[in-house]
Amino acid sequence: MRQRDVQGWHAQVSVAEAQLELAWMGGATERRLRHARPDFDDLPWGSFDATQIDPADPDLIESRQVWTNGVFTEYASAAAFSAMNIAFLECQAPIDLCAAAADFAVDELVHVTLVSRLVMTLGGATPYLVDLAKIAPVRSDLPPRLRAAELAIKISCVGEALSLPALSRSHRGAKHPLARAVLARLRHDEGPHASIGHWFLTWAGPWLTRGDRDHLGMVATEAIALYSQLWRDGDVGYRDYMETAVEERIIRRLARAGISCEAR
Repeated sequence: MRQRDVQGWHAQVSVAEAQLELAWMGGATERRLRHARPDFDDLPWGSFDATQIDPADPDLIESRQVWTNGVFTEYASAAAFSAMNIAFLECQAPIDLCAAAADFAVDELVHVTLVSRLVMTLGGATPYLVDLAKIAPVRSDLPPRLRAAELAIKISCVGEALSLPALSRSHRGAKHPLARAVLARLRHDEGPHASIGHWFLTWAGPWLTRGDRDHLGMVATEAIALYSQLWRDGDVGYRDYMETAVEERIIRRLARAGISCEAR
């Protein structure tokens, strides 16, 4: 695996059809991002020294694998919010709502930066195979407003709604201050990310027909089923915790928007 230095730290993920290399340009673009998100270096980066641990230690290898996966999921989330922003613009959603979607994509790129830096602190990324051509949500041929509502449901009302309790659980279980700090930063951003879908539905509500709402309910049900595979066969306590999150954070909240879905 080739690695590319990025101002003192580097990160990369190996993929099936292309290699994702995370570079840092510096200069004007770095200043702009750091002005918008000024606390990059505030985390306790010096609190972990991987050189004091055997590189073959199974726990260290597992941590590198888990956080390497985290690099890509945050990267994919940035692509998802970018796609959502385009869909919002195409259906002439309110400008401030479109701006929020664009800003959330920046949040996710900051998450990529933080998680990548953590991976390199742990000793480097592990191989990770993925098709980058499929990183963004697939566009449908539905009318623009309904297409945007689909993305709002999948990305925000389901995906981000489940990310928050999962991150909270991981944060409670994390023992090292650096891991806890990174997880806390990720968790901090997830609340608004899980709400933007509902903000969109509030605006689009007057135009959504009963048929549209039934369709969106099926979209939500399918998305829940996809995510539930991550915990269905795992620890009973975690499964119960996430199933409660599905009921409280997704099903009940969408019901208030007239969208009926279920956990399968």
